Amino acid sequence: MTGQTWTWARLDPAHLALVEETERAIGADFVVVYAPGDPRRDMPASLPLAPAPLSDAQVEQLRGLEAKIGGVAVAYKRPD
Repeated sequence: MTGQTWTWARLDPAHLALVEETERAIGADFVVVYAPGDPRRDMPASLPLAPAPLSDAQVEQLRGLEAKIGGVAVAYKRPD
């Protein structure tokens, strides 16, 4: 993936509903979906979030979300 730029995925309302459902199901504060994209799109340099610890079953739920909407889903928790 040399030279590949990742950015916020463009999600329609149905996809956003799936993301919210996944957040609740796995107990994450946030699930963010990334996709290959235009490097000129605005993205923050970093998110003030920490990766959420996930069980194998929760990881599988994220993978299911990815399969439904495309992109890469990452679960985050609020920092302590």
